[in-house]
Amino acid sequence: MNVNNLITRAGAGIIYILVILLGVLGGQVPFLIIFGAILATGLFEFYRMMEKDTSHAISKIFNISMGIIIFLSVFLYIKGITVYALPAAILVYLLILIASSVFIRREDIFHGIIYSVFGQIYITMPLGLLMLISYSYQNSIPGGGSDWVPILALFVFIWVNDTAAYFIGSLIGKHKLIEHISPKKSVEGFIAGIIFTLLASFIFARVYHEFSTVFWIGYGAVVALFGTLGDLFESLIKRTSSVKDAGHLIPGHGGILDRIDSLLVAVPAVYLYLLLFLSF
Repeated sequence: MNVNNLITRAGAGIIYILVILLGVLGGQVPFLIIFGAILATGLFEFYRMMEKDTSHAISKIFNISMGIIIFLSVFLYIKGITVYALPAAILVYLLILIASSVFIRREDIFHGIIYSVFGQIYITMPLGLLMLISYSYQNSIPGGGSDWVPILALFVFIWVNDTAAYFIGSLIGKHKLIEHISPKKSVEGFIAGIIFTLLASFIFARVYHEFSTVFWIGYGAVVALFGTLGDLFESLIKRTSSVKDAGHLIPGHGGILDRIDSLLVAVPAVYLYLLLFLSF
């Protein structure tokens, strides 16, 4: 990688981080706008990859629109504005997909329904859970801590894990982690990602005393492990679709899915971790 490409990659990465921090720390409106845009772009990239080798059985615009509606319905549910919007949106979406399978005479319609639903499970559901984490724990944190802290830690741990795994793997990585999915990932990079993420969790334990050190260590381990799994899974999707990157929105980094792949699997795991830890 030459100097110009490195500068471009670093600059784009800094802008991306700043945008994410604005979504995490800026309040409800910036969160909805930024992560809603990330959701729409991620769905577009996913459905485009799925349709690469087949005709459009079900419209991308329809799937993206329903993903946004479901995402906004989660917000309405969390804020107590209405409890009916979320189940109604999911029901309408499923009914339209079922109706399409009955009335559209195409041999590949069932394939289209499968990837339509999976796209919502893979992208919309984790980002909805991310909102749930962000808005649900303000009154659950001992000592009245801020509800953005778990979300900030989630992103910091993912960035630390990815960065350490990349650089250490590039320097000393000799043993392939799962070569048939991601040839560049190494066992050494994977271990380094976990170690540096755990070190970051100790820093959070020193700065944010609302949670114990044991909590932060567990949090870091969960993010590192499931974040790596998410990265590998998106690599599998790209390899299956015969594409190098999910998109080209972020110079030097690829598409939105290439940036949030770790997040999409880590979020459900973190949500479950918070539920279990805070229940004791």
